[in-house]
Amino acid sequence: MMYLHAGRDTVIRVKNILAVFDLDYASQNTETLNFLRRAEKEGRLINVTEELPKAFIVTDDNKVYLTQVSSQTLIGRIY
Repeated sequence: MMYLHAGRDTVIRVKNILAVFDLDYASQNTETLNFLRRAEKEGRLINVTEELPKAFIVTDDNKVYLTQVSSQTLIGRIY
């Protein structure tokens, strides 16, 4: 099994990852901001950084991980 280190002590099974998004780019879209707010309100938003997040990861169990690792680096680690 392959795992992705998302930050702090958090690892995610690669096969459970649905998408990786660049936070700066994605947050320009109102629907994305609403998605992130809803995830936070529902307790599905997991912040795995103490720094400014650069990306977020969506998994098949409806969790959203905020990470300081760039989306390009995350995708590079997956492949």
